[in-house]
Amino acid sequence: MIPPKRPESQWTDEQWQAIYATGQHTLVAAAAGSGKTAVLVERIIQKILHKDRPIDVDRLLVVTFTNAAAAEMRQRIGEALEKALENEPHSLHLRRQLSLLQKASISTIHSFCLDVIRKYYYVIGIDPVFRIADEGEMALLKEEVLETLFEQYYAENDEAFLAVVDRYTGDRTDADLQTLILRLYEFSRSHPNPDEWLQQIVHMYDVEEESIEHLPYARYLFQAVDLTFEEAEGKLAQALQKTKEAGGPDYLHDTLVSDQQVMAKLKEARHKSWQKLHEAIKNVSFVTAKRKPKDGAYDEQLIDDVKKLRDQVKKEITSLKEDLFSFQPTTYIRHLREMKPI
Repeated sequence: MIPPKRPESQWTDEQWQAIYATGQHTLVAAAAGSGKTAVLVERIIQKILHKDRPIDVDRLLVVTFTNAAAAEMRQRIGEALEKALENEPHSLHLRRQLSLLQKASISTIHSFCLDVIRKYYYVIGIDPVFRIADEGEMALLKEEVLETLFEQYYAENDEAFLAVVDRYTGDRTDADLQTLILRLYEFSRSHPNPDEWLQQIVHMYDVEEESIEHLPYARYLFQAVDLTFEEAEGKLAQALQKTKEAGGPDYLHDTLVSDQQVMAKLKEARHKSWQKLHEAIKNVSFVTAKRKPKDGAYDEQLIDDVKKLRDQVKKEITSLKEDLFSFQPTTYIRHLREMKPI
């Protein structure tokens, strides 16, 4: 139960909740400079001073991102304990907390894990005089393991492995494939269960449907399309606005309106199906811009700005067409099925 906040309290309602919330997992998200450290210190102090269930400070695990933050946390807790002791000078519990503070687990997560391993090395069967490798050593060890592994597969003439090599390496070296493996390995380790995540990626190639819309990552494809369309429409609107300014190239007004109509047709196709969008974008065509009249007084900078904006739109649509619509949707589906073993 969260006690009612006292009228003289310096804490906001949200900070008060963060200090006293108990009996459940609690996640607090707050911006830089909002008092997170102060709130956490107060939460720890309140647990230590609890009248019915006081906790010893060395029974708490407090982890931070840096050693400097850990040192600051330890110092603040010590200062808060000394302040509490001034109010209760005869409290043996508080005096004990000050002596326990030096061995309390207030550190980075890495330091805590290292301490656990050093204490219980015999349980996991490692050499008690182990040390932490630096980044250079780790890179060399990974490289050595990869090379040994590759040599083993080459020696076994493993067909599946050779098929992977054919698709992900150049003619002279397999360095690109080794880099790809390391990237996958490092990224997978950011997940709670790396092996399970890697297996899920493989399962994304289990394609039974015949349409792009049913692919597990279809929404990301549509997001890419939507973002490109949104940027294109924004640039066309910006270009149109420049044609209306003093000295603006108003003779390009109709050309830009035509471009907007092209974008409208693409958006309409996008909301029907991927196949319709494929057909629309493969046949997309922008009209030739009208030439500048000889008798007009126009701002050359505005003309250049409008042309650049229009060229950017055409380039973005062309790039989208080449990236996502080079093949028929059915061909992409077939490629996915063929690539699953790889």
